[in-house]
Amino acid sequence: MAGFFGNPVARYVTQGNVYCPVGSWAALRVGAVNQVNRQWIKFQVRSNASLAIRYVNRNADGTFTAPTASAHDAVIIPSRSIMGEPISEDVVVYGRAVNKAGTTAGGVRVTVTEYS
Repeated sequence: MAGFFGNPVARYVTQGNVYCPVGSWAALRVGAVNQVNRQWIKFQVRSNASLAIRYVNRNADGTFTAPTASAHDAVIIPSRSIMGEPISEDVVVYGRAVNKAGTTAGGVRVTVTEYS
């Protein structure tokens, strides 16, 4: 990211949708790998279900291991909300849908934007 009067400014942005089911974790990124030199990531939850997220750091061999734990102690982003975070390409954010009381959605669609 370039600087503009001391503030970071994106030089490259990618955007796409990711479907996160209720029963498993999905990588929240645009494409098969993280955007190179990514500095920020933004999520928009586009459903009545909430989104649980977990962060996974790069392993020593350069790979990432998807989480297997439940969503009960994960960070929860409420339905129909937007969240942005300073996350580099060395971290993968995984998400899965969490149904609220009375909701029977099978998953949640998340719009993901990556900035570098």
